[in-house]
Amino acid sequence: MVSLFVLSVDRLRIRRVLSWQICLMLFAAEALGGSGEPSQNDAVRWLMDMRQAVIHLNYRGIVAYLKDSHVESFQLFHAYAEGTEQERLVSLNSPLREVVRSAEKVSCYFPDTKTVFVENRPPRRSVLLELPEDWRQLSRHYDFTLQAQEYAARRLSQVISIEPRDDFRYARRIWVDLESKLPLKFELVGEDGQAVEQMMFTSLSVEDSIPLSELNASTKVDTFTWQINRREAMPLRSLKWVLGSVPDGFQMISYTRLIRAPTEHPVEHILLSDGFSSVSIYIDELGGGTVKGHQKKVGAINAHSRMIDRYLVTVMGEVPVRTVEAIASGVRLQSNDAHD
Repeated sequence: MVSLFVLSVDRLRIRRVLSWQICLMLFAAEALGGSGEPSQNDAVRWLMDMRQAVIHLNYRGIVAYLKDSHVESFQLFHAYAEGTEQERLVSLNSPLREVVRSAEKVSCYFPDTKTVFVENRPPRRSVLLELPEDWRQLSRHYDFTLQAQEYAARRLSQVISIEPRDDFRYARRIWVDLESKLPLKFELVGEDGQAVEQMMFTSLSVEDSIPLSELNASTKVDTFTWQINRREAMPLRSLKWVLGSVPDGFQMISYTRLIRAPTEHPVEHILLSDGFSSVSIYIDELGGGTVKGHQKKVGAINAHSRMIDRYLVTVMGEVPVRTVEAIASGVRLQSNDAHD
């Protein structure tokens, strides 16, 4: 009888110990974020930290781009000082190119053709990778998930999967450095689930500062022999176009006019973005003749052109073909009364 009583007491003690351990485990899980399973918010926090690192850190490295089975290598310099970013991207193989971004302007140099494009009101985004300001807003159109950790550029990184919720956008995967939070690798995934574009650091160094000499353009421009093209910001009230079938989530980011030398012939440019995926609309007024509309695909970039009166309208971007077709089909001229 005594032994049965002792056995019952021992069982009661065991149950109490197990209950207490379960409570401790639940408290620990709550402190770590609930169930312990990574959530969409966890992935978004990684992406927000990544964006801050891209902006505020000083770093240099070699970047490899893979497009259409063609590999291009670039040397990247990025600096942040007194609230201002400076960035320089230099190609290491043909065709030679150099992009310099400062607080005042972005200049794109093409030494082979002796051409430079200048934009005096530069976009507030890296030349390396387009990163939105509001990741949470993007959750309406994308699902974010944390995947396994992997090595990229000999650094351990967190892999983040970005899946679109519709057929108007591409999927993406980003490898984020655990230490610096910089993006070490990026993949753009096509409709067939295969990577159609890749970017990866082959070497990366985070530094206290980057010398100014490495941020200035190395290309020397001779104004007598070079063609200098410029991009000018246009007031929205001067826009005479209606965009009638833009997929949900895409908004107008800028309206500019590209002036090309030596003819000074202007081409209108409307930039749309959902924060991640960008689409450009180019509108070129032709002097005469007939140009048939056509489609073109180069890697991840799809383009669709059509004639509207005397204007050639070309919609292009790193989005599926149905996206550029939908946007192009809805472009139309405002009526004179509406424009006035």
